[in-house]
Amino acid sequence: MSRYEVRPPGDHEPIVGPTGLLLRPIRASDIPTLFRWRHDPEVMQWWDEPPVSEAELAEEELEPDVNPCWRFMVEADGRDVGCIQYWHPYADTDSDWSAGVDIYLGAPGDRDRGIGTEAVRTMLDYLFEVKRVHRVTIDPDVRNARAIRAYQKAGFRLEGTMRHNDRRADGTYVDTQYLSILDDEWPDAKERWLTS
Repeated sequence: MSRYEVRPPGDHEPIVGPTGLLLRPIRASDIPTLFRWRHDPEVMQWWDEPPVSEAELAEEELEPDVNPCWRFMVEADGRDVGCIQYWHPYADTDSDWSAGVDIYLGAPGDRDRGIGTEAVRTMLDYLFEVKRVHRVTIDPDVRNARAIRAYQKAGFRLEGTMRHNDRRADGTYVDTQYLSILDDEWPDAKERWLTS
């Protein structure tokens, strides 16, 4: 058990990107929207098994865990369009140099518009500039070409395939593509972002 106070996934300040995209901490009132999104066939294809109830989802999304993970609603133009999270060990541990990110866009009309890439870039800006991590990773299903392109556009580099790295609700194993970006790669990726 960590010697640090275990904090709820929504216990975080909002993150505002340089272009105005907002990542705001999730709250209980978001559960119905998240529940609906997690049952969208596109999200279900790449995300975990959908929750059976809003109560189950609330426990998953809002309850503290010894493995720290912070969750945010992605707001574009004042509308909730998706969910992004990062995991990062509590400060002052031997492993606080690395973080991981996951994201999905819940509203079908908001996909393929660059919002996901923008949200990932906003999160990377926070992780590198504020949290001062050395490395950020993400591991989408190898078949999720749209996501992999978005992550590469944000600055991630392909490292390799992790065989049977995830298991779906039906028991089948899937390979994931492992991508990362390092702190010394972020300045160039950020400059491309802000000047494009």
